[in-house]
Amino acid sequence: MFPVAPDEADRVQALHALRILDTAPEAHFDALCRTAGALFRAPIALVSLVGEDRQWFKARCGLDVDGTAREVAFCAYAILADEVFIVEDALRDPRFAASPLVTEHGIRFYAGAPLVLGPGLQVGSLCVMDTVPRTFGPDEIRQLRDLAAVVVAQLRLHRTEQDLREREERLRLALQAGRMVAWERDLRTGHATRSDNAPELLGIGSGPISLMLDRVHPDDRAHVERFSAYGGTLDAVEFRYRAPEGRLLWLCMRAEQTEPDRVVGITFDISDRKVGEARLWRAANHDPLTGLPNRALFQERFREALAQAERSGTRVGLLLIDIDDFKDVNDTLGHDAGDALLTEMAARLAEMARVGDTVARLGGDEFAVILAGSQRLEAASVFAGNLLERLRQPFAYRGRPLATKASMGLASFPDHHRLPDELMKDADIALYRAKASGRNRVTVYAPEMRALTERRVTVSAQMREALLSGQIVPFYQPKVCLETGRIVGFEALARWLHPTEGVLAPGYFGSAFEDPELAHAIGGRIVAQVAADIRAWRARGLDVGRVAVNVSSAEFHRPDLAETVLATLAAEGVPPTCLEIEVTETVFLGRGSDFVSGILRRFHDSGVTLALDDFGTGYASLTHLKQFPVDHIKIDQSFVRGLEQDGDDAAIVAAVIGLGRALGTRVTAEGVENPEQVRRLRAMGCGFAQGYLYAKPMAGSRVPWLIANGPALGGRAPDEPQAGRRIAG
Repeated sequence: MFPVAPDEADRVQALHALRILDTAPEAHFDALCRTAGALFRAPIALVSLVGEDRQWFKARCGLDVDGTAREVAFCAYAILADEVFIVEDALRDPRFAASPLVTEHGIRFYAGAPLVLGPGLQVGSLCVMDTVPRTFGPDEIRQLRDLAAVVVAQLRLHRTEQDLREREERLRLALQAGRMVAWERDLRTGHATRSDNAPELLGIGSGPISLMLDRVHPDDRAHVERFSAYGGTLDAVEFRYRAPEGRLLWLCMRAEQTEPDRVVGITFDISDRKVGEARLWRAANHDPLTGLPNRALFQERFREALAQAERSGTRVGLLLIDIDDFKDVNDTLGHDAGDALLTEMAARLAEMARVGDTVARLGGDEFAVILAGSQRLEAASVFAGNLLERLRQPFAYRGRPLATKASMGLASFPDHHRLPDELMKDADIALYRAKASGRNRVTVYAPEMRALTERRVTVSAQMREALLSGQIVPFYQPKVCLETGRIVGFEALARWLHPTEGVLAPGYFGSAFEDPELAHAIGGRIVAQVAADIRAWRARGLDVGRVAVNVSSAEFHRPDLAETVLATLAAEGVPPTCLEIEVTETVFLGRGSDFVSGILRRFHDSGVTLALDDFGTGYASLTHLKQFPVDHIKIDQSFVRGLEQDGDDAAIVAAVIGLGRALGTRVTAEGVENPEQVRRLRAMGCGFAQGYLYAKPMAGSRVPWLIANGPALGGRAPDEPQAGRRIAG
């Protein structure tokens, strides 16, 4: 077993830090061995490094082995001493007498000077050996120690050179991996000395700065020239550069002035970063489905277009576009069909756009087109009309045609507002009017639309508060049999019991029904109160016939409308046969029309009857009578009002009555106000009437009195006292 120093771990770490173990022979270490052998007339000289369990010879003379086990090494003892370790006769020393170096190689004499890197850090020895016993005098000890100091200096130099080579290699690898070129430039001559990898990246070696400038993109050359001519501490410049193989690179150059006439710096390839930035920018500014600019990029370009128009005195048009019935496509055909519709819409808009225009998807089924340039509002309107015609053309999706009808709102700078947000609001208001007017059309903004919109918003907010306060209630107007004069039913009409204005009819708050959520809330409140009133009347033994409730087209957006109404009746214990649903033809034409047939069929099958209100004022009424389970037709009061004076009105009324008789459908004339109208309607064969002649709409508390004392044979019931200012509706 060999002896171990107290700080063995630190010693071994210091040895390995030299990074010299098992390295190739080096001439200066070999020369030191030869010098030691000659100086001390010794046949054997070694530079020995002692590791954890072995000694290894960095240089050797006279011994044909490159190391031994540590347990047989003389040097294992030499590294424990601060001075030269001497064995004059190894055969007489029990520590070494059995060592193979003695028994096999005939070693008798050993003198080793420790190689000391620091306190307690003896990593090896410079030793001389002989095959005969010897003594070693003080001068020889000093000389061997001095030579050992030279070996230590060479070890340190080896470490420094190794570090330098490694740093150079790391720099080379870093430059290669980072696609960087290091350089320095003489500001007096303009000559640039570039690293060895410059030809690989830049296609040029060292030489004048013009070698590089000739390859810089023309649009970036001025920036690079200014950068190259600048002294002092420099920032960085990014530029495009044509590589030797013709590929366009993005490079970045950084530099610092280290001397008055000397600048050093690096040039590195940032092409991947630029590609990544472009991808990120595109992802942040474009819609992933259609590839169009998104809302963020649209807003940026819209501001830029308006600023440019302000400077140049030109115009900017703004089109906001909604796909009609897009939700219905998603709900009935699935989201794949919806995505196909959006993609086709985007393609057609982009196809029709002119150079300089911007087509964007704002989200959902909303699109926008910025019409840049100096076209007048009339020209922008014509363009929008052409665009609408292009969108109307169906396209094939999985073997079936899909239409891309849309509604558009158009606003223009400077014809309307000048600020981006205000102009957006103008176009949005125009879009709203286009949708409210039947969809599939272009509406140009007009200033009066804003006042209507602001009033609609105000009324909607007030209606929400009125619902919370219980101010929305049904008023009832009787329907009378013209043959018997008896009340056969009622129509429930929404009224607002306004705290200061009195009783208000839908003529004041009708715009609230354009909001599907608000319309559903109002409709739900009316149905709930009607069901409660019917239950109360039936409990008193009163027969009120069927009570009709108006359902707006917005309420048909909810596929569960019928289930909700029937559940309300069931909760009050009211049979469905006590209820009638009144709709106008806008229900069949508006959004959600795909749900209408199923909803009406569900009502009809449960016993709820269907009345078609304002008949004759809409579109395709005969088709609706055929397609939908209509039980009751109500002639619009505009025709009844002109019954006595206008022959056309009389002809229309007669035709509707005859149509109802042929179809086996009940017919009720609305707006009856005098006995002569009753006489004419009876003569034409009309079965029922409703109007002020019999009663104005009244609170539910007045209905029992009216049933007991109401009109008979056309007699008129007393008017209900007014609860406040009343707006007819």
